[in-house]
Amino acid sequence: MISKKIGSRPAANAEFRTAPAAGMKSFPAGAEELRLRAQQLSFREELEQNHFLLERLHAASARLIQTLEFGDVYEAIGDIVANLIGSEEIAIFHYHPADQTFSLAWSWGVEAVALQPFTSGAGMFGRAVHQGMSQFRDRQPNAGLLPHESNLTACVALKSSREVVGVLAIFGFLPGKTRLEWADFELLKFLQTYAAVAIQHKKLQPRQVKDGEPR
Repeated sequence: MISKKIGSRPAANAEFRTAPAAGMKSFPAGAEELRLRAQQLSFREELEQNHFLLERLHAASARLIQTLEFGDVYEAIGDIVANLIGSEEIAIFHYHPADQTFSLAWSWGVEAVALQPFTSGAGMFGRAVHQGMSQFRDRQPNAGLLPHESNLTACVALKSSREVVGVLAIFGFLPGKTRLEWADFELLKFLQTYAAVAIQHKKLQPRQVKDGEPR
């Protein structure tokens, strides 16, 4: 008869406790240090990206707040797109739901004749309204692009109270930039709502009559 002490375990079980659990990888000391270092760098990069984005959002909101006093909302949106996104080919359109068309409100760096086809509301402009979502050329099937949209990079749906009230169209980029980055998309989400609010505020302001103009 073999006796054993209560609570004691065979030596094999003691060895089993120190073995790696099934499915877990063991790393040499140097490899584990490299893995942790890579993880730290990844976290730091993420924090820096978010800090950079917050700085841009602060600058954009400060510029839009200025428009409440000076009324230069279109110029403010143009400044934000030029300085923070990197495009000086911009147009802002008002949307008219009654006939589902657009009218040009302001443009910079694009000929008016090139913008005329967009007023019909076809293509990306129409999809932005019907889907209530901004449209980007890189995310469109080539077959779905109209001839006049060949240089259109982004069609940002400007929404107030969930209704599309206009569109911010962005065309070419400044030298050195070739595409929209993650932070650009986040900034455009901000403009989608708050640029629309600023435009609606401008519409409610009484028009200032210049000297010599009929009242």
